[in-house]
Amino acid sequence: MKTIEFESAQNVKIEYELASVGQRTAAAMLDFVMFFIYFIIFGMVVGFSGWFQEDLGSYLFFQLLLMKIPWIFYNPVIEYLTHGQSLGKYILGIRVVTVDGERPGLREVFTRWIFKGDFLWISADFFVLFWFGIGLMGIVYAGTSRRNQRIGDVMANTIVIRNKSSINYSLKDVLAIKSQDNYTPQYPQAVRFTDEDMLLIKNTIQRVKLYPNDETKRFAIELADKSASLLDLEETPKKRLQFLQTLLQDYVVLTR
Repeated sequence: MKTIEFESAQNVKIEYELASVGQRTAAAMLDFVMFFIYFIIFGMVVGFSGWFQEDLGSYLFFQLLLMKIPWIFYNPVIEYLTHGQSLGKYILGIRVVTVDGERPGLREVFTRWIFKGDFLWISADFFVLFWFGIGLMGIVYAGTSRRNQRIGDVMANTIVIRNKSSINYSLKDVLAIKSQDNYTPQYPQAVRFTDEDMLLIKNTIQRVKLYPNDETKRFAIELADKSASLLDLEETPKKRLQFLQTLLQDYVVLTR
């Protein structure tokens, strides 16, 4: 499982799982199935509209306008409007973001679109075969890429991630922490904090346990010092991680 880290507004690193090549391919196939259904419906409408048969030029014009153009511009338009998700990506729970974790802009989505080759659908059927070739190349390239990126992603500085963070916590997670019978809180002032503060503390504890590097430890130390200051403690307890865990437990017990 390949992952990537983004830094939140609170300077906390959050880890996301990269979408696999299989997930990306499945999402693209779902989008194509949707287009195929649209094509069938469009063909049924054209088949029952006699005026189309009288003027071949008008028929070809409307075929291009109503059938090809929506598909050609489907991906860049829908991914820009929905912050990186086509219908297939939405169903699979994946999303396009920049390498910094931000929503893709017009430059990013249209760069991805150019290297996807959807514009080839506006040409004769023979050239559409190149579209399948480009798709196959994208699958092969993504399969060997460190971030599961196809060429269009590399050029646009984008990646595709799963929507949910690998360590995403909610209030339910905090309340699920096991409390002890007859537990006496060591820091009654913990009630000064908010649920969001406790989620930050719990995320930080988890990060230190999973990735005990200098950066995560440094942030935990800073968080412990700041928490001790808000509690009006004369000094921060030496065992800072244990202090944060105790503070989290006290908050849960005091606010239940």
